[in-house]
Amino acid sequence: MVYKSTSEVVRRVLPLLEQMATRTIDKARLLQYLSASAAVDWGVMRLVADEQDEQGRVLTYRDVSSGAEQRLRYPDVLPPDLDALVVAEYKRLAVAKPLTLMDRHLFDALFGLTHCARCRFRGEEHGQVHRECWYAGHPVNFEPE
Repeated sequence: MVYKSTSEVVRRVLPLLEQMATRTIDKARLLQYLSASAAVDWGVMRLVADEQDEQGRVLTYRDVSSGAEQRLRYPDVLPPDLDALVVAEYKRLAVAKPLTLMDRHLFDALFGLTHCARCRFRGEEHGQVHRECWYAGHPVNFEPE
C-alpha cells in the first residue's frame, strides 16, 4: 500500500479534525490516536495495553519494527460510538488512492442535524447532490429550506 506524505495526510485530514475539535491540543491528540489506530490496522504498530486511569483511557502502542512504545490518551473529542467510523475515514484519507465517499453514517453524525436536516436537497431524488457532499467530506451543496 502506498501512503501519503505526512504533510499531505494532515492537509487531507484537517477538515475532519476541525469538525471534531476546536482546540489545537484536541486536534493533535485526535490525529495521534487516528494515526496509531490506522498503523495497528496496517500492521505497523501493535496495541499492547488499554488502561483506565484517573483522567481517562490510556492506550499503549508498540512499533512492530523497533519495539518502541508510545502511550496515548484516548481523545476526549472522539465519541466511542464514532470511533470505528472516524478511524476508517482517517484511513480513507491517508492512503495514496483517489478519494472516495465518506461513510454516510459518519457524514450524518457530523452534519445531519446542522445541515442535512435543514437542506432543501433532502430525499432520494437528490442522490447526486448527496454524493457530492459525501465525496467532499462536508456539506458543499447546502441550501437551507
